[in-house]
Amino acid sequence: MLTYDDILSEAGEFGPFQKWVILLLCLTGVPFATLFVGIVFLGFTPEHWCRSPGAAELREMCGWSPEEERNYSVPRLPQLDGSAGAFSSCERYQVEWNGSAALSCHDPVARLTNGSQQLPLTTCENGWHWQHKESYDTIVTQVLL
Repeated sequence: MLTYDDILSEAGEFGPFQKWVILLLCLTGVPFATLFVGIVFLGFTPEHWCRSPGAAELREMCGWSPEEERNYSVPRLPQLDGSAGAFSSCERYQVEWNGSAALSCHDPVARLTNGSQQLPLTTCENGWHWQHKESYDTIVTQVLL
């Protein structure tokens, strides 16, 4: 019965032809290396939150920044110690921002809940706001617009 070592000794040692074949095969991977590295940067998911219908009009009327709109329209995720953590990127308050006359520009959530902060939540159905720190798009922002 032939072993693997017997077959290698019959085929010959690792000579100059085998070295050229390995070199040429390695060189074919060089153009793809930039593609693999590019996926890391193109697949980055920037910070985002749910878009609330009518909140953009209220932001324009009240002169809020996008961060203030997020403070009023998106809940914070609870942390283990019970304090408020980061903003949710998958849920928003179920509020008709343009349908309620009781809203004010100063803390509208407090007027809706009478201080209980127990507004009903819903999923993102109207898209997302993307916080672009740089002026480039990613695969994630292009697919989820």
